Amino acid sequence: MNLPIVHLDESGVGSRFPNPKTLRINTPKDDTPFPVFCKPTVIGCFSLDSNRQYIEGPGFLKFLKLPDQIDQVNFDLDSLNRLESTSDSSDSEEMVKQTNELTHLINWIHQEEKIFTSRRPDFVFYRGLMTKLLGTPYETREEWKLGAMLKNGTIYLRNIETHGSIERRLNQSQDARQKQMASWGYNFERFLLSDDPLSLPNPKELNRNECNLIFQTKLGSHHLVYAAEIDGVWLTPGSDMNPKNDPELLNKCNLVELKTTRAFPNDQMSRNFCKFNLRKWFCQSYTAGISHVIAGLRNDEGVVHKLKVYPTTKLSHLGQEWSSNVCFKFLEQFLTHVKEIEIYNIRRIKTILE
Repeated sequence: MNLPIVHLDESGVGSRFPNPKTLRINTPKDDTPFPVFCKPTVIGCFSLDSNRQYIEGPGFLKFLKLPDQIDQVNFDLDSLNRLESTSDSSDSEEMVKQTNELTHLINWIHQEEKIFTSRRPDFVFYRGLMTKLLGTPYETREEWKLGAMLKNGTIYLRNIETHGSIERRLNQSQDARQKQMASWGYNFERFLLSDDPLSLPNPKELNRNECNLIFQTKLGSHHLVYAAEIDGVWLTPGSDMNPKNDPELLNKCNLVELKTTRAFPNDQMSRNFCKFNLRKWFCQSYTAGISHVIAGLRNDEGVVHKLKVYPTTKLSHLGQEWSSNVCFKFLEQFLTHVKEIEIYNIRRIKTILE
């Protein structure tokens, strides 16, 4: 795989070197061993309100409330869209979100400098970027571009939109059906998540707040710190734990990810679902210590009639035509090359990888 290096000067104007360097990473083989990857541990958290303003702590953490009969539910996801005025801000919101993600994480680093400096990681980034890189060995349709900056021995990585990704986002924002289905994922969460461990979900309540956790882990020789938005926690019935009051309890909680997908004909997963969806679900969840993925199986009208609970560790076994070993070995090799380039070449100069 070829990754041309583009350098940015301090003014932010990009210019290729006369002889662009090429980063070559051979895609690992399917039988490659899984690299060392320590279980991610939570070292901090912050919340974002509906205006995406930074708030210290897990104030907007949510709690999963599964119905007694997960095989017999009736969640009309589209009905929630009819209860509120339609907003055409999805495109701008997504652009602002991508721009500010690393800013929020750096804000946490400034707030919790002692915690951060005691760990001094090799890399800092957002989980979404990590998921993108993990899928690279199998991704043939979407390109990516990353920005990298070295400071005090730590390399900060961020996603940069490409012309292709901008075009896809604009097309999706103008496609009524795509916007409708995108809203179903958020609406699904409103049926299953509550703001308090003792209260039930209120689907009619519009709530765009979110909680982000800061994780540390080690992949091969690389020490990583990254943030991830978390859908919710799944407390044991009868538990009196409330990580909102004591964030240190977050490492004892089961974290969950909520997804929606079209119901499987005859309860049989399609090849494309096993090839694409399960890979993305696994990479996104495993890196954040998610214990279970809760899937809402919907029809074409956006009505969920059945829930499926998938342990994250089993997703890679259900997948087809991809290997978690390859994904994580590729990421380890990629970070090794980036570290060599950053430390040797740039110091204070920003770099773009694509």
